[in-house]
Amino acid sequence: MLRLGIVGCGKVTTMFHLRAIEDVEGLEVVAVADMDGGRMEEVRRKAGAERGYLDYLELLSDPDVDVVAVNTPPPFHEEMTLRGLKAGKHVLCEKPLAQSAEGCLHIGEVARDAGLRVLPVHNYFYTPCLERAEAMVRDGEIGDLQGVELRFENNLRSYGSRTDFRLRQEHGIVEDILPHVLTVVQRVAGPVERIESARGWRKSYDVVDNLSAVMTSEGGVKLDCFMNWTSLIPSLSLEVSGSGGRLRMELMKRPYRLEVKSRAGRRVMDRGGLGKYLEIARFKHPGFRGMYKHLVGLLEGSQEPMFTAEDEARILALIEETKGLLKPI
Repeated sequence: MLRLGIVGCGKVTTMFHLRAIEDVEGLEVVAVADMDGGRMEEVRRKAGAERGYLDYLELLSDPDVDVVAVNTPPPFHEEMTLRGLKAGKHVLCEKPLAQSAEGCLHIGEVARDAGLRVLPVHNYFYTPCLERAEAMVRDGEIGDLQGVELRFENNLRSYGSRTDFRLRQEHGIVEDILPHVLTVVQRVAGPVERIESARGWRKSYDVVDNLSAVMTSEGGVKLDCFMNWTSLIPSLSLEVSGSGGRLRMELMKRPYRLEVKSRAGRRVMDRGGLGKYLEIARFKHPGFRGMYKHLVGLLEGSQEPMFTAEDEARILALIEETKGLLKPI
């Protein structure tokens, strides 16, 4: 049984992480930490953890903790991850892993030298329909890959975050949503090589809250992406086009459903069932569960890494590239 310590008891922990962890075998929360005593105690009770700390360094010193989940605001991720590794703990860290590509690469080096694992959090990367789509593209089900269209429409107000770090920077949406976009398209089209163009504009906030970008994968596939914070109903839709067909999916609300058009005809693949879709309404997205299952498999040695600190470094570099293309508004 892997023993998990959670650092940061905010909304992302209560809404997503705890709901995923309770469905993962081989993993239990034994300790939590937060500088706010009320939040810490609330999460400690919900998680059934024995111990709660106001200082995360005390959690890192806890000999009963094998792996640490860093769920704090982004500016703290790099230092907390490095301290976790130096304390001999494996680390799962919310995005971004560090504030720069160089920081991510340094974390990767420290982890390798210590014989430990670091897993950046990118929950949509583990969505069941995306996993199936990746296999179908790899097997040539839709022929040669030609293009990808992605729309990530979000509602920032409905999230109800207790912190406002997303709105403190002019291009906060780039750091908040673009990593999801980059990891999702990576799974079906390979890593993104460059950002061809990017345009951002304001609609509801004092910072950029809508963004469109055209990218190219390392294999030369064109990726047309749009993302925002201002849609009434959140969604994450993806269409993958090939010389012999097309795949369509909605990763947020229909994570098990995949629409296929190929030489074999049209069909809908859906292993969800009513019960699993009811889970979505309770914020139990299977991507988070899949991520934690991968963490367990990774630490038990039954799985190879699917996403690394080096992958995260590439994403951080692309984020900076995108910011450089956006004109001041």
